[in-house]
Amino acid sequence: IGDNGSGEVPNDKLPKGEVPGTGTVTEPNKNPSKPVDVTTPARKTPTLDVEQDPKTGDVTVTPKKPDGSTYPPGTKVEIPGKDGNTITVTIGEDGKGKVPNSELPEDKVPGTGKITEPGKPAVEVPNVVTPGKVTTEQPSKIEITRKPNGDAIVTPKKPDGTTYPPGTKVEIPGEDGNTITVTIGDNGSGEVPNDKLPKGDVPGTGTVTEPNKKPSKPVDVTTPARKTPTLDVEQDPKTGDVTVTPKKPDGSTYPPGTKVEIPGKDGKTITIIIDKEGKGKVPNSELPEGKVPGTGKITEPGKPAVEVPVVTPGKVTPNVPTKPAEPTKRLANTGTTETNTGLAGLGLGILGGLLAAARRRKNDKN
Repeated sequence: IGDNGSGEVPNDKLPKGEVPGTGTVTEPNKNPSKPVDVTTPARKTPTLDVEQDPKTGDVTVTPKKPDGSTYPPGTKVEIPGKDGNTITVTIGEDGKGKVPNSELPEDKVPGTGKITEPGKPAVEVPNVVTPGKVTTEQPSKIEITRKPNGDAIVTPKKPDGTTYPPGTKVEIPGEDGNTITVTIGDNGSGEVPNDKLPKGDVPGTGTVTEPNKKPSKPVDVTTPARKTPTLDVEQDPKTGDVTVTPKKPDGSTYPPGTKVEIPGKDGKTITIIIDKEGKGKVPNSELPEGKVPGTGKITEPGKPAVEVPVVTPGKVTPNVPTKPAEPTKRLANTGTTETNTGLAGLGLGILGGLLAAARRRKNDKN
């Protein structure tokens, strides 16, 4: 016992298991005390964390000291292997070691591991289980086709071209690093609703997991972007009135009561309510002076709004009619009318012709 009234027993000097019994205390220059009940605790042992990647099958081995700290580089770890052999792993700078999937036994093997720190004796670690090898069939491809409404049909194919059984799970890339999980049905395919697809194409890898099996190795696949509605905006060139027809991804029209918003003048929007024919009208008088590109919105009753790119046409200005000819004016104080100079000249010409003809007839008589 030291100055602080206590003494220490190194962990490796403690028994492997707890030992109940009695102890004595002997002060300096005195006889030992009478026995007192005491239980000596078991030594704390290191641990071996064995973690397997479900996709690749590779195993990461991390030995830890009793206080939870890692072992130094160069430490050797042995874990149970196939046919009674052991698998030896050398620990790296990060305190971990790797075992490739190909070196694992066919099935998991329980047993005792060993940790040998450089310059120190080996320490056994009980209850270590080495995982079995991951044996998965590599899909030849994951086909994705589309329905007219934009829904995606996902069909994984085996190397021989056949489809996977019902209940198979397929994971494909989604938006923002997430994945989309598809359950395969009796026809060998699964569906992803159009509105669950990403806004843009997402290339990446997918996996296929048959019932009661581990995931396949990754296979390249691109998740297609969702199909969006469209806004047909047609302007009558004579009246300037605009007909707005929102259409779903499959080309069908929206139900009556659907609200459509398109860009208007001064940053405002023009709101149109769709009728039973699937169309709406905007009078020429409500249009901006010039065309306005921007984003439109379609809000089907009971559903969230969907944004659509659109251009609102500018207002049509009617043609100004040509000015009519001035009417004849009555001359003041004469009772006669003012006539067009051209007409007056034509009248004089006709009158002169008649007078000349009359003279010829007179001369002929003489």
